[in-house]
Amino acid sequence: MGFGLLLIGYITVLGVLPESFIYANWGIYIAVAGGFAMLAGFKKLEEFNVYFKLMKYISIIYILMLLGFTPFVIPKYSEEFMVAFAVVSKIIRICFLFVFHFFLLQGILSLAKEINNIIIEKKAKRNIFITYLFFSAFVLEFINTVEIFLIMFIFGFAYFILMISTIYSCYMRITYEGHDEMIEEKYHLKKSKKSKDNKDGENTETKRYNVTKRKSKKKR
Repeated sequence: MGFGLLLIGYITVLGVLPESFIYANWGIYIAVAGGFAMLAGFKKLEEFNVYFKLMKYISIIYILMLLGFTPFVIPKYSEEFMVAFAVVSKIIRICFLFVFHFFLLQGILSLAKEINNIIIEKKAKRNIFITYLFFSAFVLEFINTVEIFLIMFIFGFAYFILMISTIYSCYMRITYEGHDEMIEEKYHLKKSKKSKDNKDGENTETKRYNVTKRKSKKKR
């Protein structure tokens, strides 16, 4: 269904590798490979709701952002410039990752509601709330103390564990053998039923209109 690829990509890009390794030497290419794994996962998931469709394009942007940090792209400038560049790029990355996680969790929440999976729905809602807290807490990093660094490191580690746990739950509870087909069948059946109901409604309205028209002609 796509959650397996998403899980592999998420762990590779965001959940395990330290930021210092991702943006140094060959670590960036491992992160890019993880980005492509997530993109493949979202391509499989995009038909289920608009959030996963958006995540496909967000993943492409993220891959391009990662490629922008490759050693072959970033020229060697002065130390002052590189420090300023690191600060600006970190702010951009934090904002982007907030958008990334928000739409990812909205997609999971929407799918969980669609298939009435209460466990995943609760996890998605919990993680959306924690996402607001986690990314708001990045303001504390401007204080630049060891204590703040440790607090953010622990908070970040806990946050990514919760995210990995949620995606893994989707993989186990939504995509076990034969279940993807059942979900897809149920999803498409629901869509076709809605389409049929709309069509029936239009036909009924047309019939009513024709009957009314005939009656008015008879009266004349």
